[in-house]
Amino acid sequence: MRLISSGRHHATFEFGDLQVVSLRDGYIDMPPTRLRDEDGCAFDALPAAVPLAGDNLRLSVNAFYVTDGTWSVLIDTGASNAWHDPTMGLIYDALDEAGINPAHITDVAITHKHEDHVSGLIAPDGSEAFTKLERVWIGAGDTSVFTGRLEPMRERVVPVTEKTPINEWLTAIPTPGHTPGHTVYDVSSGPAHLLVWGDTVHVPTLQFDRPNVTWEFDGNQPQARAARATLLEQLTQPHHYVAGAHLDSPGIARVTPAGDGYALEYLAPPIG
Repeated sequence: MRLISSGRHHATFEFGDLQVVSLRDGYIDMPPTRLRDEDGCAFDALPAAVPLAGDNLRLSVNAFYVTDGTWSVLIDTGASNAWHDPTMGLIYDALDEAGINPAHITDVAITHKHEDHVSGLIAPDGSEAFTKLERVWIGAGDTSVFTGRLEPMRERVVPVTEKTPINEWLTAIPTPGHTPGHTVYDVSSGPAHLLVWGDTVHVPTLQFDRPNVTWEFDGNQPQARAARATLLEQLTQPHHYVAGAHLDSPGIARVTPAGDGYALEYLAPPIG
């Protein structure tokens, strides 16, 4: 995995025969009370290693575009204008900055149904953001999101119920817990794997060191905790990398064991 270009809203990596582009949709500020300790309780005080923006946690929001030069898949789409926050909805600027034409995207893979991951299918003006879109891959437990402004996508939804190859280098892997349909996407090139996840980790400065820490909005906290433990252990294998929706942009890193938890090593400096 090698960084080959970057800008204010994107970073492009060479990944074997593939290119992986991190696309910055922006950031969200959330109260620290969203975190839950190993007993399921809110923290009285956060560890000093967890930075705050004012009184809030600042979560990056990233999407990822993967291409072999012929077939391309966009994983997650950001918030568009659904979040009503000017710090979000930058994915269209990021695509433009990276030289990616939205009209060439036929496949979108969604990690889960929450607004900051799926809403970018619809542009702020109400039109479809990806005019040649043919398929939207999403965990079967999350397909209920395709109502209202997302209703036009319903006939193109491909529900994922089990480990499912999308193409020769991308596989959808159900990882329920945060939501019933939460899904991780395994990008492979030769012996190397990049696991692209959505809300497996929200606060990287805490949840790698203490992976039992969960999030208020994890629908099933024990299941989310178990899924995170499995993925983190997998990521310690050779030639494995992670791309995280809420890791610090551009959000691509290596994971290594460290004490009772894990350490995160980013492959590129922060953007944004």
